[in-house]
Amino acid sequence: MGKLIYWFLHTWLLAMRQIGWFRWSVTGLERLPVRTSGGMIIAMNHVNWMDIPVIGALLPFRYRLSWLGKSELFARPFGNWFFSTMQVIPVKRGKRDLAAIESVVDALRGGAVLLIFPEGTRSRSGVLREGRGGAVRMALQANVPIVPVAVIGTEHGLGGSLRRKPVHLQIGQAYMPEAAADDGSNVVHMKQLTDELMSRIALLLPVERRGLYAQLAAAQAQPETTA
Repeated sequence: MGKLIYWFLHTWLLAMRQIGWFRWSVTGLERLPVRTSGGMIIAMNHVNWMDIPVIGALLPFRYRLSWLGKSELFARPFGNWFFSTMQVIPVKRGKRDLAAIESVVDALRGGAVLLIFPEGTRSRSGVLREGRGGAVRMALQANVPIVPVAVIGTEHGLGGSLRRKPVHLQIGQAYMPEAAADDGSNVVHMKQLTDELMSRIALLLPVERRGLYAQLAAAQAQPETTA
């Protein structure tokens, strides 16, 4: 049922793009890991709730997404059915939810494409906020690649898309974070890995939206990541 619902929404949004109503575009699809290679983490900046339908529509259907959702969404029967069916993994906000982490790692090892917002919350302005280390930790535990992605234009919300304001998704090069000798638990090393991830996302954004990572991104600039 979940796959059918996802397909319906994906097809409807694709049709809205094809008729020119939603001016959503994407570059870098060729940088996605081959789908048959296993699970992966899509790490993206977070601006608005529209980020999820945008990336869900712009990625090929075979890259059907799972993502993390606050546990409150599952409190009522319909919400529990819908979000579970859509492969959303519940997580308790403000806590280190070990059960959720275990579920995520199992899903990744099973081939899931997991969307994570490493900022942890919406920036709303589109300027990149400080990142958290959860995406990197999960990638290390599951031994899967991270795909850095940037979205531009969702700060206008659904109304912006209905008014045909452009939204663009930029996909960066997938990479494998390198574990430290202690398997990545070292605090300094994890901070370095998180900064690396955020810098890769920042490189996909316009300079004025790179926030705390503007200098790191400039130092690591690569030709193929021009937004």
